[in-house]
Amino acid sequence: MKQIIFTTLLLLCCSFLLTAQTATISEGISIRNDFGYELIGRLRDRVLLFRDKYDEFEIQAFDSQMRIAWTKELNDLDRRGVQILAVVGSKNDFSVIHKVRRRGYTVLRVHKYDPGANLIDSMTVKDYGERVFSPPALDLVRSEDRNCVVVYNTAERSKLELVCFRLDKMQVLWDKTVNTEDDFYESKVEAMTLSNEGDFFLISEHNNRRAKIEAHEYQILQVGAATERITRVPLRDFLTSDVDFEYDNRNRFLVGAGLYGEKNRERANGTFYIRSIPGDTTRIIRYEPFDDKFMSILRRKNVEDDNRGLDDAEVKHLVLRQDGGVLLVVERQHEIMRGSSGARGFWRDGVRAVVDFYYDDVFIIGLQPDGRAQWKTVLNKKQYSQDDDGTFSSFTVFRSPDKLRFLFNDEIKYDNTCSEYVVNPLGEFDRNGLLNTEHLGLRLRFRDALQISASECLVPSELRNKLKLVLLRW
Repeated sequence: MKQIIFTTLLLLCCSFLLTAQTATISEGISIRNDFGYELIGRLRDRVLLFRDKYDEFEIQAFDSQMRIAWTKELNDLDRRGVQILAVVGSKNDFSVIHKVRRRGYTVLRVHKYDPGANLIDSMTVKDYGERVFSPPALDLVRSEDRNCVVVYNTAERSKLELVCFRLDKMQVLWDKTVNTEDDFYESKVEAMTLSNEGDFFLISEHNNRRAKIEAHEYQILQVGAATERITRVPLRDFLTSDVDFEYDNRNRFLVGAGLYGEKNRERANGTFYIRSIPGDTTRIIRYEPFDDKFMSILRRKNVEDDNRGLDDAEVKHLVLRQDGGVLLVVERQHEIMRGSSGARGFWRDGVRAVVDFYYDDVFIIGLQPDGRAQWKTVLNKKQYSQDDDGTFSSFTVFRSPDKLRFLFNDEIKYDNTCSEYVVNPLGEFDRNGLLNTEHLGLRLRFRDALQISASECLVPSELRNKLKLVLLRW
């Protein structure tokens, strides 16, 4: 009797685990002749996909079972000289931010569409005029709420052109040009972030080397409608290895976190935390060294007084906490070129160099509002691939109020299993299986996934020039 009860409970538990998460897969779409695509997300009862097909632009809509409901061409977008910068979805509409270039003239425009892909508004954001010899090289930064956008032009080495606008109001907030050093953007910029109100922050680093450590500093350039100032943050104690910054819209300050090195900026020996209030000289800077136990877990062997550090760690995300602290998410990754000591590609007698990509463990460090480390967690994974730029490696972070989900491929191969780590606010985690791709014709690009609701994530899959969309639900 006890055995029957135990078996019944086990079956119920297994049934719960199987039904707790579902995956719905769309039909394969040929993208052999496409220039690119972008996931828009869910608008009303449809999931929308934007396709750039060189000479035309198209929206495809999928129903709740990921079947194609309708397809519509965006005839209002010009067919010649158009470069798509971003397609941004919101709750009730989506916007296509694009550059139009004809006969040396460049214009930045935005078109807004309803859930049925009907044009409802448009505007010219900026006219760059005729620039034959230095055409604008445009990129953008979006705010946390995705309503505010800054487009910046880095074509000219001695200045940075910035224009800020809101998508919800279709309104330009400000348009400014900042003078810079000749090699500023190429060698000194570490991060850029944008507040929901339209304040742009560009963080540059100077003198990050042992010989000039006394002059080592961050310079924070803040540009807004009525603001243009530089704040200097001295960093005379250590060299920095990698960093990221985010603007905390809830607490109204700029926060940064990253990795520092004691003797070599290529090897990280701990984490650092910076909190700065725009316009105020008050700031918090704290360094937190890696302890031996943590390094032993990362190296998977016992180490004592380890000062070699980590030489393959890269900051991937800063997850803001409501109390002003952050979660620093770091991935260990590196690449090895075999067959050549030079650049990638063909060398000598036409023999092609091979590039190996390694994406391994992820570690998370919970930093309190004063910069102290509250907890550390290591999420083990090993991913290896060749000559694919790591397209199917790494992970995506799915965020919810009470947990984080880290979704990734267990291995980079055609028949594969996919897993998730579920991490709670105390750093405790569980590892679960997501799905097995055997016989499904899937190669999931988790790093390009899009969270479309509190319980849904859309993941693109590319295999043999076929695109499939996988909708994960919890």
